[in-house]
Amino acid sequence: MFGQKKPANSLSFIAQECHLTGKLIFSGDVLIAGYINGDIKAQGNVTIEPNGTVDGDILCRELMISGQLTGEARCKKVTLHDQGVFEGDAYCENIEILDGGQFLGYRHRDTPTSA
Repeated sequence: MFGQKKPANSLSFIAQECHLTGKLIFSGDVLIAGYINGDIKAQGNVTIEPNGTVDGDILCRELMISGQLTGEARCKKVTLHDQGVFEGDAYCENIEILDGGQFLGYRHRDTPTSA
């Protein structure tokens, strides 16, 4: 009568006081409020909060930036919110830049490699 529930995507949170360096791999969604110096590979979505900073490349499903990213993004969609800053190359099918968001680089219309 009742079907099996699909498991929810796991959520990883990098807190504001965290500083991580290296190659990070996540099986679900990621919320970044701290600082990461290195590459991120996530099977889900990546969100960079207003206080979050990433210096490195990101491979994910969807990327939402309210903080700062310096590097390369490979994903299906990039959304730059009003405080977001993205410096680098975006390889994505869609990009959305909200009023106040800054994109400094090149956008390549590309279907990303799966995360």
